[in-house]
Amino acid sequence: MNIRLIVNPNSGPVENPELVAELADALHTQGIQAEICTTTPEEDGEGLAAAAAQAGADLVIVAGGDGTIEAVSRGLVHTKTVLGIIPLGTRNNIAASLNIPTNVTHAIQTLLSGKQAQFDMGKANDHYFMEVVGVGLEASLFPCGEEVKEGIKKNYLTALKSFLSGVKTFLQFRPHRLVLRFDGRQMYRLRTLQVNVCNSPRYGVEFALTPEAKMNDGKLDVIYIDNPSKLDHLRHFFGAMQGEQFPHERLKTYQASKIEIRSYPALEVHADGECLGTTPVTVEVIPGAIWICVPTPELLAKFAKEGSSLNLTQQAESPERTVSL
Repeated sequence: MNIRLIVNPNSGPVENPELVAELADALHTQGIQAEICTTTPEEDGEGLAAAAAQAGADLVIVAGGDGTIEAVSRGLVHTKTVLGIIPLGTRNNIAASLNIPTNVTHAIQTLLSGKQAQFDMGKANDHYFMEVVGVGLEASLFPCGEEVKEGIKKNYLTALKSFLSGVKTFLQFRPHRLVLRFDGRQMYRLRTLQVNVCNSPRYGVEFALTPEAKMNDGKLDVIYIDNPSKLDHLRHFFGAMQGEQFPHERLKTYQASKIEIRSYPALEVHADGECLGTTPVTVEVIPGAIWICVPTPELLAKFAKEGSSLNLTQQAESPERTVSL
């Protein structure tokens, strides 16, 4: 079997110079031989994954955080190559959304004994994403959040400056007028701080804005608060970090396959933390865009008994294959 392992050597909150060797040993111990590639600042994994699929790889294993997993997934869209995930990030939202354990041994067992199933991806204009599109305040704050995350690792003064810059952006941001059109028919006019379009139930700092979202139902979940105060917004997002839905009479949720978003004036847009420019933006679901190796119910029960870190979600039934390595 043709297997590639794509590793982000800088994944996780703590640097580990032996990471690649340790992963190779862990795979070898369980009988998996893989050609190893590492990401770089110039190559986030998308090109490596696309090249592997073109070369006929049956399985591409990605070892890294959400950003690396997203990049590799973009390289495998509409191919027969299966994505395997060894989550090594700080948050591991994608793994949680797919029930993939963060325990490395259990993640490798999933590659060996799990199932290969098709999952949806989203597409914002021409950019594929796995988790979320944000329009408005969140997109304006994302660069500050990334700088804070990097600053904590390298320079606390830089992290503090970025945090204060984010606070200033939050205080100065005002609700804007937007128009949403769902599936070319229903149109909604609103005034809000931001709109999120989710493919997965979790993203960012473990936000669970749409905990019922499924990555294989052929739909995207849209959520916003109509004309919120800043306090409403904070309560909503702090609640989402705790996995709780904010009970607000103007909290709106919808499902659609295609969402067109316009705003006055133009607002910033991000997809999985990557800046896409400004509105207007068209977001649509691409059903069954990628094959991913995920645990079977039997494996989940086994991992739970062994104390693996899991955040179980229910996915709809989707086409699947058994794993054979």
